[in-house]
Amino acid sequence: MATAVSVTTRVTTEPAGATANSPPAADGYFKTLPPGAPLPTDAQCAARVHRSTWEPRPQNATANHKIVKPVDLPDNPAFNAAWQKKYKPRIDGNFSGTTDEIIQWASCKWGINDNLTRARAVQESNWVQSTLGDYVAKSSGHCVSGWPTSPCPTSFGILQSKWYYRPGTYPRTMVSTAYSIDSVLAETRGCLDGMLWFGPQSRGNVWGCVGFWFSGSWGHDESNYITSVENIVTNKPWLHWTG
Repeated sequence: MATAVSVTTRVTTEPAGATANSPPAADGYFKTLPPGAPLPTDAQCAARVHRSTWEPRPQNATANHKIVKPVDLPDNPAFNAAWQKKYKPRIDGNFSGTTDEIIQWASCKWGINDNLTRARAVQESNWVQSTLGDYVAKSSGHCVSGWPTSPCPTSFGILQSKWYYRPGTYPRTMVSTAYSIDSVLAETRGCLDGMLWFGPQSRGNVWGCVGFWFSGSWGHDESNYITSVENIVTNKPWLHWTG
């Protein structure tokens, strides 16, 4: 079926004082940093994660504890040379934990509001990492090599990364929650820093970058999608989920 990928497993132990079993704070823990701001490291963000045994998506357990071996990604043609040099090498998915802990870690790492990441994950997959989407016929030429069915999925993971727009990320985005979110937020940060092919007009435009993830083009009408994510941020459905 899918291309094989080497995987290591690491179970994150809960530190002393971890919250027993509660959802994240309503206001979240991390804010979106301005364009060009210094970003924390993997390790710094791992230390800043607010730990809890709360897990509303136990079906993510295997993917949540898979750390894929590092890979030298080819250049992503959507981004400029600065993104390839500065941000592409940071994509590693080097974290394991609950679904929300992974959301926190990646949001911290890329300077993105964690409630925004939670809301995007609701919109794209309802937080289910195994979600497959954007099915197309094999005749389209967009199926991954060896996929057994037609139509086939072209988007994978909790944030629905379309594999053929992101060279080298599949199948890691399918099998590892941390890698999936890490790679997507690397693109969001690149958008916020104005590093995309269309120039600097996306710089600092958070909602424009959310809409860009949906449409793949700048300046298209993504208002319905953006409004949906905005409503999710406001309503915070995860606060009412059973962990």
